[in-house]
Amino acid sequence: MHITRLHIERVRNLKTVALHGLQPFNVFYGQNGSGKTSILEAIHLLAAGRSFRTHIPKNYIQHGAQDAIVFAQSATEKIGMQKMAGGEQLIKVNGDLVATQGQLAKLLPLQLIDPQSTDIIDHGAKPRRQLLDWLMFHVEPEFYHAWQYYSRALKQRNSLLKSKRFLSLSDLEPWNQMLSEYGEILHSQRVGIVEQWKPFFEDDLKQLLPDVQVSLEYSPGFHSESGLLNDLTNHHEKDCERRYTEYGPHRADLRLKTPMGDADVILSRGQKKLLMIALKLSQIAMLHSCNKETVVLLDDVTAELDLTAQQRLIERLSQLGSQVFITTLDHEAVQKHLHDLSISYQLFSVENGTVQVVQ
Repeated sequence: MHITRLHIERVRNLKTVALHGLQPFNVFYGQNGSGKTSILEAIHLLAAGRSFRTHIPKNYIQHGAQDAIVFAQSATEKIGMQKMAGGEQLIKVNGDLVATQGQLAKLLPLQLIDPQSTDIIDHGAKPRRQLLDWLMFHVEPEFYHAWQYYSRALKQRNSLLKSKRFLSLSDLEPWNQMLSEYGEILHSQRVGIVEQWKPFFEDDLKQLLPDVQVSLEYSPGFHSESGLLNDLTNHHEKDCERRYTEYGPHRADLRLKTPMGDADVILSRGQKKLLMIALKLSQIAMLHSCNKETVVLLDDVTAELDLTAQQRLIERLSQLGSQVFITTLDHEAVQKHLHDLSISYQLFSVENGTVQVVQ
């Protein structure tokens, strides 16, 4: 869904924000601390059920308030969330209460590109696994079901491992079987999606880093040749000693390799930034090929990209049909890109938590 109306209450320093007639590109400018990024944070909260800046709700709920509210409307959908300081939440889709965040996430595919996004490359397997699973969630219909069952079995198995120092193999047998069954399903799904993703990634990498070769290599988190059940059985004693499950799709990784070695070691910070953007743009392109449009949050877009990279990024997002929310200190540079590319946009001024349309 493309958002036509956005309403935000009690998110950080934002006063009540009511925005109407939102465009394909929406640009928010103001000084540091004015509340620009909090607007993106509110949209992220609605789509993902969490902030990209903190996992603690009371840190983004306005000081002294008990909750925060975000509501968005498109031509066909109305979605809203009330997040309580204690972490509870109420979610509505078209006026009806829904039980899971996944229903909002399906309606509002969201990608964030911000100065911290190079964590995908530098900070271990987890952020890369999350990146892959975002794509899985939106293009593989059976992924969420399999992941839920796998996660429940993993939680139960780890709980048993923590409860006793020594467990027999038969104690873990039901959970080993369930982990193996759904783990193999997840593995098969991930292998298929990575293969579909690769040509999209290669295309966007050529545009952003034409002189750099980077390959995507999926590592399943277990020995796929012999199977997950075999790993769980053979490493039973080690799991009992560690008191957690060492092998499985929860340990998978998406490795980024150059001909000279791992991308996190070989590439410069600027190259890593462009690689991260290529990864995310290629995911958006893959969704676009499935007739799914993505809302994109670009935080501080002019801070670390040169003018050429800024324009390429904006042009590509426009080609992919994305609706984009941009924050910047240099709105004139962003406006020039949008004007040169003949892209419709709306400019907003943000000051002390108040958002005003700039005519």
